[in-house]
Amino acid sequence: MSRRVVLVCGPPAAGKSTWVAEHAASGDRVVDLDAICRRLGSPDPHNHPEHIRGRARRVRAAEETLVSRMQTGTAWVIRTMPEPERRTRHAAALGATEVVVLATPLDEAKSRAADAGRPAWTGPVIDRWWDRYRPSTSRLERELSLSQPLEG
Repeated sequence: MSRRVVLVCGPPAAGKSTWVAEHAASGDRVVDLDAICRRLGSPDPHNHPEHIRGRARRVRAAEETLVSRMQTGTAWVIRTMPEPERRTRHAAALGATEVVVLATPLDEAKSRAADAGRPAWTGPVIDRWWDRYRPSTSRLERELSLSQPLEG
């Protein structure tokens, strides 16, 4: 069995979790901070209490360590990471075989966030992501511009 690790990045409301759900197979490992927060008892899909978010970050770090040690199987790691240097370093730490950046246009991401009833802080975070985003020249990375509405 082969080993595949995909680092999936993009702004909030880009569709990262939805994209991974559409591409992951049963039995694949998915590392997603929002999903970890919900497993730890967060009552909201995106606006997590700080005590849960802190615990979830530690769980995510442990899960990413497990991914970095995988010999076989497939893992999907969801992050934001607008800076190419951070994506490159994180991909190396994970032993990623691919990096996918969902560069959902700013207005589309903000519209999705509003339509989904995301917290008020989401719009400014999307703005900051796009202010800091730069594509990479890494051979592992590919950019997808998702401007079609996604479910979920």
